[in-house]
Amino acid sequence: MARGTAVLSPATPEAVDETVGGAPATDRAATPAARPRRRPPLPALTGLRALAALWVVLFHYRTDLEALAPWLAPFDRLLGAGYLGVDLFFPLSGFVLAYNYADVLRSFSWPSTRAFVQNRFARVWPVHVVTLHVDLAMAVAAGTLGVGEGGHRRTVEAYVQNLFMVHNWWNDRPSFNGPAWSISSEWFAYLLSPLLFLAVGRVRRARVLVLLAALAYAAMLTTYALFALPNGNLEHLFFVRIMGEFLGGAFLCLAWVRGGLSVRRLLPLLPLGLVAVALVPAASSGDYWMAPVLGISVAALAASSGWATRWLSTSWMVAAGEASYCLYMTHYLLQPLVRGLREWGDGAWWSAALALAAIVAALGAAAWLLHVAVERPARRRLYARA
Repeated sequence: MARGTAVLSPATPEAVDETVGGAPATDRAATPAARPRRRPPLPALTGLRALAALWVVLFHYRTDLEALAPWLAPFDRLLGAGYLGVDLFFPLSGFVLAYNYADVLRSFSWPSTRAFVQNRFARVWPVHVVTLHVDLAMAVAAGTLGVGEGGHRRTVEAYVQNLFMVHNWWNDRPSFNGPAWSISSEWFAYLLSPLLFLAVGRVRRARVLVLLAALAYAAMLTTYALFALPNGNLEHLFFVRIMGEFLGGAFLCLAWVRGGLSVRRLLPLLPLGLVAVALVPAASSGDYWMAPVLGISVAALAASSGWATRWLSTSWMVAAGEASYCLYMTHYLLQPLVRGLREWGDGAWWSAALALAAIVAALGAAAWLLHVAVERPARRRLYARA
């Protein structure tokens, strides 16, 4: 999927491990072979997930929100670039997995590899399969099964592909819960991660790793420039976006951790890039030119100790980041409710304010309920079997 499609959403929040308390919180029950090496925690990256997820939500609902809150109109270009939230999650995913697992998996071991893949499955599949069936039930009730507007697929074939998280491998059209296209892409990157970490296991020079990151982004951007369809997609080349950004994030992480690369001074690139997107029309419609900036920003934030890092590391931002996967996976399912509240609230300032508050409450409640009732307990059960 790309910015021109009906559904553009995160790695997705689901894509990143929590890094609070040393090792990822979800991996504390993993086997010793698969348990990541203890490193200093990076809670700011968990908080960053909340902002990326919020950017995606604002992208999808910007028309509704601007109708209820006209003061958001000056930020329309920035909200319209919210598809880049995915391009923040993909390098964030690669960065965090490299941070926690690259050294563990640099020598091949079947138990370690099997446990890594199982833990990645436990990280994303439970929430994905619940939202898949919520979308299925809604489609049955509304009579929208089959192939719908824009090629949106709610077919038996798409359902089976969703169960195995390969639905984006064969078709660039969304299927069932639209934002879940990125889960399929992430799953592809997860399966290749053991091979990646094995291949770069002995690479320690920062210059080499930075060059690899630059080549990953260059290959991605060049492919899009040459072969992108009018809607921004790459037909049958779904892996270009995820691998370019996932690899970029992983290589930048290793350049910092192993090679001692100093990246904290590059953190201002992120606000400067966002300002350019918000103010310059050509920049906000510039495809994925911001992708390398987002990847560098992840590395810079991890290495920084400034006010942005401290703010993203606060307990409430970390809690929001932990629930961000569920926000990402539920927000698009609430379209009927959001559109209904917009219609009800449009007309008077007080009704608009109430409708806006109700939308925020509904999105937050759905995400937190799924996080507490499904994501946490399902992950604990699956990890216990490792």
